[in-house]
Amino acid sequence: MKRAAPVLQAVLFDLDGVLIDSVASIGASMTYALEAMGRPPRPPEVMRVFVGPQLEESAARLLGTDDPEQIARWITAYRAHYDVHCVAQTTPAEGLTEVIEGLAVRVPLAVATSKPEVYAERLLKAFGVRGRFQALCGRSLKLDRENKAQVIARALAALGVEGGPKVVMVGDREHDVHGARAHAIPTLGVLHGAGDEHELRAAGARWIVADLRAAGGLIHALLDGGSGP
Repeated sequence: MKRAAPVLQAVLFDLDGVLIDSVASIGASMTYALEAMGRPPRPPEVMRVFVGPQLEESAARLLGTDDPEQIARWITAYRAHYDVHCVAQTTPAEGLTEVIEGLAVRVPLAVATSKPEVYAERLLKAFGVRGRFQALCGRSLKLDRENKAQVIARALAALGVEGGPKVVMVGDREHDVHGARAHAIPTLGVLHGAGDEHELRAAGARWIVADLRAAGGLIHALLDGGSGP
């Protein structure tokens, strides 16, 4: 008997705002970098919107300049703080271990993040789930402005799959949706990260759920042959 083709070939996850709550750690490091350059700090609620985009983009917006030298100085200060405090100031998303372990036995998983791989590796190992992902693709420490679509392309290649409707991207910001769309991948948006429902809907997320646990439930439903809500 011919075996049925899999409903899903892979699931890709963003990191910040999806698998981990990193608003506090990123916000604190951004504030440190601003003050290191003699700039005033921003309120925490303002800093939240800078979690998710490329670090170069956030730096340019916070500094109000595209000058590469100033952006590089700011990022150097940011990383000096983040390197020391990232694990202590970051928390796993609720249900992280349960959700990822449950999915990993059913479908190949990968992380596709704009965070440098060196930090992504450290965080996922600290929270005990790194081994559940067949691939982890993030940026290097170079300021090369690699975009999310390019990171996703590397994650797909690492898994040995193409894009398309049999892959799902789980993200919390518009950048995740746009990057996935470049590979014809539908996005499952979660609302416990830095983005909100309006942003995700406007970007074109196919599904939107409250949190990682709900995302896991929807993916299991898709794996069982459902179409989701």
